[in-house]
Amino acid sequence: MTMTANLVSPSRKRSKSDLVHLRALPSAEPATGTGRVAWIWPEIEAALRTGKKLREVWNAARADGFDIPYPQFRVYVSRLRNRLLNHPPEPAPKPSAAEKSAASDSGSPAANDPFRNLREQREKKQSTGFDYDPFSIQKQLID
Repeated sequence: MTMTANLVSPSRKRSKSDLVHLRALPSAEPATGTGRVAWIWPEIEAALRTGKKLREVWNAARADGFDIPYPQFRVYVSRLRNRLLNHPPEPAPKPSAAEKSAASDSGSPAANDPFRNLREQREKKQSTGFDYDPFSIQKQLID
């Protein structure tokens, strides 16, 4: 009976202030080794980008209280790298309609041209002396 008194009654509507524990989850340290490495991944990645060796990063993490053995740390880092390669982070949000209209008013029609790269390639070909199109249907095989 005392346990049900602490729960929010189902008939009462929940507000965002009731989600205190859920909001605290991202800042709390995960219980699993993979979760802990993923939790500090931005710092690991930044250190590796500056040229630090993985063992140096592991030593620094150990000094900060992460008690993961080095071979297991390597496995976790490898898994995270593969996960990021196979599922990259979501791209930045698309611009709104107002931002798109402002961009089109700025006078840059080339930015909206989906065939710009093809046009540039054709211009390059025309500037060179040799022009061969293997897929052309206007071939003159016999003179």
